[in-house]
Amino acid sequence: MAHGQVALSARGSLSLRALSVLLFLGGQQLLCVVLAQATQATAEAALAVANRALQAALVSPEAHHPDQPLWRAALGAADWAVVVSKEAGSPPTVRAALRLSARVHGLTGWYSRSFAAWDEFLVEGGELSSAPEPSPDGDLPSDVGLFSAAGTQLGFARYQLGDLQDATAYYLTVLELVPDEPEALRWLGRIAFESDRADIAERYFARLVELRPDDEAASFYLQLSRERQEIGTEASDAFRRGINSYEAGDLTAALDEFERAFEANQGFIEAALWSGRVSLELDRPEVAVPYWQLVVQERPGDAGAAWFLEYALAQRQWGVQAGRSFYEGQAAYQSGDLVLASERFQSAVAANDAFLEAWVWAARSLQERGEPAEALRYWQGVLERDPADERAGWFVIRAEYAVAHGNVAGPAYIDALAHFQAGDRLEARRLLETAVRANERFADAWGYLGRIAFLEQRYADAFEAYRRAAELAPDNEDYAFFREEARRMSVELQTP
Repeated sequence: MAHGQVALSARGSLSLRALSVLLFLGGQQLLCVVLAQATQATAEAALAVANRALQAALVSPEAHHPDQPLWRAALGAADWAVVVSKEAGSPPTVRAALRLSARVHGLTGWYSRSFAAWDEFLVEGGELSSAPEPSPDGDLPSDVGLFSAAGTQLGFARYQLGDLQDATAYYLTVLELVPDEPEALRWLGRIAFESDRADIAERYFARLVELRPDDEAASFYLQLSRERQEIGTEASDAFRRGINSYEAGDLTAALDEFERAFEANQGFIEAALWSGRVSLELDRPEVAVPYWQLVVQERPGDAGAAWFLEYALAQRQWGVQAGRSFYEGQAAYQSGDLVLASERFQSAVAANDAFLEAWVWAARSLQERGEPAEALRYWQGVLERDPADERAGWFVIRAEYAVAHGNVAGPAYIDALAHFQAGDRLEARRLLETAVRANERFADAWGYLGRIAFLEQRYADAFEAYRRAAELAPDNEDYAFFREEARRMSVELQTP
């Protein structure tokens, strides 16, 4: 049968069955030729054919793409239905044809044609449905979904071309009809952010975060928008570049950006903090100190900032290696690791012989870990550098006694003397008993036990303690004398 000789119905309309056959056999081009010759076809018939064409495409295995035959036919049928309905159809038919055209073009990803059809549909009084469209192979997107997809895709295409004005227009059109469309909110926020309009960007991102609390990107840009308003665009952007460089391991570039951020806004304390932090990591305490001083001044209750200032000051004064070793020792000491602590403090002394506090802590940690001979050397080093240090003098004596009489007996004896002089004879006696249990040949400890017993009129105990002291130190006349005095007093007390 030649083209143009297709059977017509008795009323002059092209048979719907014949049109359906043409869709499968001839595709879009043949369909348009036939419809052009069927001048008597009604708008309703064209719309019915277009709907049939769409259903045929939907149930086929073909991908939703304009290059696929059945989808080309569906697109052509939809276009023709629009033409015919505009010429001879009623307003409802025109709206139905425009809606169908918008949907078919949207389903195939032809967003410009889809958006144009939706625009005409709305001008003609159409209303977008939010309900999914039933289909033989499952529900299709709603009018709202297809309209939003077309508008946001076109907006993104314009954004990629750098046409922010047209991109904004598309996204705003979408929001006008779909106020909470996430992608329109997101890209309007991005465009405002990139146009240095942080106040507007904040509004869009704030709404997006309300809708999607778990959207990390939206939360990030909301934070940046607020940050820009608070500290300025230049400071914010430099600071973020600094964070990126820091995370990439480029500390030099990071410091440059953090300092640039602080120069742009010298009230931006976070930039000062990061400048101080990275300066220390680059072993530049002379740069770090002023930044940490500023942070501490602005945040007097910030214990971390105060610690970093002390650390930076120590490195600046005593050298990077000495300062680092000293604070590593402090950390180890606080965690209870006396071995590592003493090693780090000794390293600090080795790095800078003038670092007095390193000498003190090396001595202290060595003494506490039970190495009095090594501790004594460091305490003596403290006294050489500060002869007036009474604390060091006392610890020297304590260390000397520990070396001479043992790690338990020596310190117990020194502590006992302190309690005795303070009038606490009970604690002094307990400590002296600890000393002689740890070292039975500790003459001075036995002597003080005798003295306390004598003062308390426990003469038998005094005699025994002085006896032991005299045997261990036969040249000490005091021990021998008080031994005999204690014996005499004990006998007198027993005599009726």
